[in-house]
Amino acid sequence: MLSTDDLIARAEITDVVQRLARGTDRLDEELMASCYHPDGFDDHNSFRGSGTEFARWVCEVLPHFQATTHFVALPHIRLDGEVAQVDTYCVAHHVGRPDDTGQANDMVMGLRYVDRFERRDGRWLIAKRVCAFDWAYTVPFDAGAGFQFAEDFTVGVRSRDDITYRGV
Repeated sequence: MLSTDDLIARAEITDVVQRLARGTDRLDEELMASCYHPDGFDDHNSFRGSGTEFARWVCEVLPHFQATTHFVALPHIRLDGEVAQVDTYCVAHHVGRPDDTGQANDMVMGLRYVDRFERRDGRWLIAKRVCAFDWAYTVPFDAGAGFQFAEDFTVGVRSRDDITYRGV
């Protein structure tokens, strides 16, 4: 039976995992950085550095995509006092902008975030994250052949102008 403290810890850790995915997809550097302890470390293979540096890197590298969407599963959390080992499955879509011929690509990746969370000063944040890639493929598509959103549709944007920051 889980204690109330364990349930609260799991909810707080899950919230951090989800906030980091949201921050990535919205290119919100501040939100991403807030998910790491000040000395937290991120190993995304092509990037290795602090959480703050990782957030900056994401905002420099990912804008060339038209959109990204990180579907994160519920994390598998193993609590041990003030430390938690956390594995989270993710399927990430990276939709490219169409080229001059209308050709676009969706780079799809299956990966796992393998994290060590630590509770410091009452806050669960990432102390270390390693991104483990399981598979990847790219799907080409004709950008003009897909569904076209009407002018009055609410369409997500990759900034703090997105509806999630305004609320409904």
